[in-house]
Amino acid sequence: MDFFHLRRSKRLPELFWHTDIHSHVCPGIDDGSPSPERSVQLVRAMHDFGFRRMIVTPHVTDEVFPNTPEVIAESYLRLTEACMREGIDMQFSCSAEYRIDELLFDLLSRGQVRPIGRDYLLVENSWMQEPANLECFLFELRSKYGFKPILAHPERYVYYQRHRERYEALRAQDIFFQVNMLSLAGHYDKACMHTAEWLLEHGMIDFIGSDLHRMAHVESLRNYFTSRDFSKLEAVSHLILNDTL
Repeated sequence: MDFFHLRRSKRLPELFWHTDIHSHVCPGIDDGSPSPERSVQLVRAMHDFGFRRMIVTPHVTDEVFPNTPEVIAESYLRLTEACMREGIDMQFSCSAEYRIDELLFDLLSRGQVRPIGRDYLLVENSWMQEPANLECFLFELRSKYGFKPILAHPERYVYYQRHRERYEALRAQDIFFQVNMLSLAGHYDKACMHTAEWLLEHGMIDFIGSDLHRMAHVESLRNYFTSRDFSKLEAVSHLILNDTL
C-alpha cells in the first residue's frame, strides 16, 4: 500500500467540529509541507476526516523561521491555488503560530501580525523554558494590542508537565489553551499524552488543533479518530470553540 494512501480499515466517526485552527500546510516556509503537491495530500486527508475549514498557521520564529507577512502570503497563495486546481472543497484562512520572541515584539509594534478570526492570536513558548515575564506579555497582548492569546500545545512544554499548577495560573489570566490532537493520540510521548488527558479531564481545553506537518501525522490522527479514546474528547464537545472563529 502507498504510504500516502489513507488506511480505511475502520470507519471514521462524524466530527463534532469542522474547523482546524493549527496546521503547517503552507508549502516551503517552515518544517511542514515542503511543496504544493504535499500540501494537497495533507489537505485532502483533512477533508476526508470531515474538516471543511482550515486556519493555516506557519511558524514565525526569530532564529529558525523568520517568515515575513509577504513570505507567508506568497506561500498561502500557492496552497490555495493548488487545492483549487485539485477541486478540494476546503475553506482557508491564514494566520501564523508566533513564537514569543523579539521578532513577534517587532511585528506587533509594526502592526504586522495576522490574527485568527477577528482578535485571537496563536502564540508559542520556547521549548527550553517559559518566556520571561510571560504573564506581563500576555496582559499587554490583550490590553495594548487587543488580542486574545491562545497558547499553542501547552501540554508539550516539559517545564509545565512537571508543574501543572502553571496551567491553572495561566488560565486565571484568561489565557486560552489549544491542545494538539496528536498529543491525545499519543503521537509524541506518554508524558505529553497524559498531560493532554489531564487538561481534558479538568476542562482546560478551549481549542483543538491538528498541528499537521506530514503524512505520518495523518496516520496518527486516523488511528485516534477510530479509537475509543476519541469519545473522551467528544464528551467535552461543548467546550471546544473552533467553529466559533
